Amino acid sequence: MTEDQDSIVAQNQQEWEENVASADQYTIPWLNLGMDAVRDFAEGRLSGFHEPAGPIDIPMLRTIRRLLYGNLRGKKVLCLASGGGQQSAVFSLLGADVTVADISQGQLDGDIKAAAHYGYEIKTVLCSMTDLSVFEAETFDIVYQPVSIVFVPDVLPVYEQVYRVLKSGGLYSVGHINPSTYPVDFDNAIDGWDGMGYRIASPYLGGALRVDANGNENMTDGKPIGEFRHLFIDMFCGLTQAGFTIKYVSEEPRNFVRTERPTVYSVVQKYIEILSVKEVHPWKA
Repeated sequence: MTEDQDSIVAQNQQEWEENVASADQYTIPWLNLGMDAVRDFAEGRLSGFHEPAGPIDIPMLRTIRRLLYGNLRGKKVLCLASGGGQQSAVFSLLGADVTVADISQGQLDGDIKAAAHYGYEIKTVLCSMTDLSVFEAETFDIVYQPVSIVFVPDVLPVYEQVYRVLKSGGLYSVGHINPSTYPVDFDNAIDGWDGMGYRIASPYLGGALRVDANGNENMTDGKPIGEFRHLFIDMFCGLTQAGFTIKYVSEEPRNFVRTERPTVYSVVQKYIEILSVKEVHPWKA
């Protein structure tokens, strides 16, 4: 890794340890999962486990969920940059042999806590998503990565690491933030809520998110905060360049709630998930 990448990893490692200490929502283990809800989620009948989660009926999403979560008994799953005792609990309760890799020991402690609570075994590894050299090639059947790749400036090195540790025919699910929604969620003078709706006035750029001297979030001026906006060309072409075949892209619909100020999440879909496969005879750019 370059010195710059080293500093980014160190910055994010410190911030996630602080998030654990402050009980951020992504650091709290899911200790109240019922098997009926877990199976409904895996079958594509339930959108998630927390509000505004609810019943869904999207045939294609059901297909994707069943491909990713079906027949997990004995499968080796790597939850990548996915500590906190949340996603690992779902895979483990469905019968998978789960390893969690994360840069935060506090986050990994959450996975250990969830395993002790439910009574399954878990393996945890303290490492960065940018360096998976601790794992042998072709180790895992599935690599699941939630929306954590936003903490690296370049997705390709992560994709290449994942490709190496996946078995042939293995699946890689990676979550991204829709780049178009960043300005909608910015807190600055030109983007976001204007009293009537959500406006986008910032340039459409990839790169580091920044905060200027006045505390305004933006893409062009100020101090980087350790999070990066990846454009679609990075997300999709990076996967094919690494050798993956993209199988599915999914996003869940949002219902517009007409209030005085509707939440961003009711107006736009912030997250997308890309499911790819490591083919036996891959094409690489």
